[in-house]
Amino acid sequence: MYPYFNRQCPVGTTSYTVRAGDSLYLIAGKFNTTVQAIIAINPGIDPERLYIGQVICVPQVQPQCPIGTSPYEIKSGDTLFSIAAKFNTTVGDILNSNPGIVPEKLYVGQTICIPQPKSENPGCPTMNYYVVRSGDNLSIISRIFNVTVPQLINANPGLNPNILYVGQVICIPVAPSPVQIIISIAAKTLSLYREGRLIKSYPVAIGKPTTPTPLGTFTIINKQVNPGGPFGTRWMGLSEPHYGIHGTNNPASIGTAASNGCIRMYNDDVNELFNQVPVGTVVTIY
Repeated sequence: MYPYFNRQCPVGTTSYTVRAGDSLYLIAGKFNTTVQAIIAINPGIDPERLYIGQVICVPQVQPQCPIGTSPYEIKSGDTLFSIAAKFNTTVGDILNSNPGIVPEKLYVGQTICIPQPKSENPGCPTMNYYVVRSGDNLSIISRIFNVTVPQLINANPGLNPNILYVGQVICIPVAPSPVQIIISIAAKTLSLYREGRLIKSYPVAIGKPTTPTPLGTFTIINKQVNPGGPFGTRWMGLSEPHYGIHGTNNPASIGTAASNGCIRMYNDDVNELFNQVPVGTVVTIY
């Protein structure tokens, strides 16, 4: 009797049920991985003796989803039409976010990038957002970002300065940043300074040894509310392409080296930080 690999697959992998005609080579090609990688996560598997119905774990290559999209794992019965309806987007937008995807050949466990509804963030040419909290008014917000109340009103056509509501997303004009972020890889902390004074330090997750966090001095170039998936509730993109500071859907990873190079934070922490740092903020990683 062959061993039946019907165990809980580790994070970063997906289960696959062997079908007629399958080989590890064909399975590796289907999932964009290697035979060696499949063997490594299935101790005791015999590549020459696969059998129909055997369940194995396959490394799942996560796409590098661009800013404004989030990963989604295909489930049984999914179509691009049903996924588009579920996430309030369109099939065309999904196709544009996933070059090379074949709509007729989706498979369970496949990960694709889903565009976020355009209503998540108001039109803001500066990509500099703020989420209104209890007790906020435009005077308080203007002081945080070193801008004036008239500048805030001009940047948000139709905004009623006397009726702000919790969770409202507003656009912030860009001005010289009064804050600075310093991230320590060794300590796995992110520290926020305002005019040279430490405001608060936060625990973070950093890049894995195979995908390290870049070192150097960068700036925040865009911000996004509710990017979703592994990016959690907030995203702050860095001037180093494809890297950013963001929330997470895996809070247990905070304090470890677990990311693909980005800086992960608890969602509550990144929400707090997001409302204090504008586009243009200098971020030093050492």
